[in-house]
Amino acid sequence: MKISEVFTAGGVPSITYNARSEYRLEENLVLDLEIEGKILSITGPTKIGKSTLCKKVIRIDKLVSVPCGGLKNIDDLWSTIITKLSLANTQVNENESEKTKTDTNELTVGTEAGFFNWLKAKVEGKQQKANATREATRSQTIFEARPLDLAIEGLIQNKSVLVLDDFHYCTKELQTEIIRSLKDPLSIGLKVIICSVPHRDEDSIKVEHELEGRILQFRISQWSPQELKEISIKGFTALNLQVPESIINSFVNESYKSPHLMQEFCYRYCRWNNIFEKQVDLIHMNDALNLETFYSQLIDTFSSKFLYEKLVSGPDRERKMRQLKNGSEGDIYYVIMLALSELTHLDSITPDIVREKLKELLEATSMPNKQQVQQVLSKMTDIAKTSTTREPSIDFQENKLFIVDPFFAFYLKWCEK
Repeated sequence: MKISEVFTAGGVPSITYNARSEYRLEENLVLDLEIEGKILSITGPTKIGKSTLCKKVIRIDKLVSVPCGGLKNIDDLWSTIITKLSLANTQVNENESEKTKTDTNELTVGTEAGFFNWLKAKVEGKQQKANATREATRSQTIFEARPLDLAIEGLIQNKSVLVLDDFHYCTKELQTEIIRSLKDPLSIGLKVIICSVPHRDEDSIKVEHELEGRILQFRISQWSPQELKEISIKGFTALNLQVPESIINSFVNESYKSPHLMQEFCYRYCRWNNIFEKQVDLIHMNDALNLETFYSQLIDTFSSKFLYEKLVSGPDRERKMRQLKNGSEGDIYYVIMLALSELTHLDSITPDIVREKLKELLEATSMPNKQQVQQVLSKMTDIAKTSTTREPSIDFQENKLFIVDPFFAFYLKWCEK
């Protein structure tokens, strides 16, 4: 048994899967999907297990998952569904007709009628011979279905469930167009799941008021420390490892309540100790791990560095340098990212909270005002959105900043500033 089969960061776990039975998530999802005419809205923090839950409940051949972050327009949605269902967008009807052409030939016959010497006469006459020729004609009529009709019909006939992942990442205009297109097919058997983060769980209702009463809210709560701990206990037990509780507790504390990040810590811990598969005999791991070094080197495996550097750099223009109390300096994008790196434990961050942290870091003469902080946080969100086709790592909404990606939060805390 390999460690990648036990700790499956980013995949669908089996050995370390925690059904969180006290919430009856799988049972409730099955029951909710049986309700006709409803869109099921699953909300929960990023990388908390929304997609994993869908994959556990819905058969893989009935699951059509579309990441909304990559949709530029509604035609992208239909084409993605058509591709996933392997549907042809044309229908050919063939018609075959036949006709018979008859040609008549006139022949002159001269026969000596004296066979067997009993008749002596010469008979001359004319005979008609008909030649029938069969001609077949085949015609084709090609119908090209509308992508919308083809996609919806394919989903319903295949009894598939359409999962719109990161729905909140679509523009408001695209959200409205999608919801309006799906509204009527719901009444004839279409099954739809919308996955969003908690602070965007009202998006589907806001963009189309007629859907009020047709949305089923399915909320997934954050993982508790004990639930996260069970991942490591199950996994390390399966690998025949006994890991100190102090290390497991550290993983829990640094996971930002994300089972995905917890899986990553446990997997990397095994590799760090040159353990790649299940051990024959029980191994008692020591507690000599330098966690700060472990975490600092772990971030090198994350793709978050690319976004971090773009956010720190900000737009390409000259900006005022601000003096920090430690003697260094940086522009407003750098110092705000510095402040955010010490606020990653918060569920949401307001400009006022950022300014309070900046007061600890900056000289008084270098303090930005509230409006400047708001503008930078808003611009950072724009940069994050244009840097990925998936869900952006940060989101500034209603005067609050949400660090929605636990991997980015972890990187922000541990990277070199």
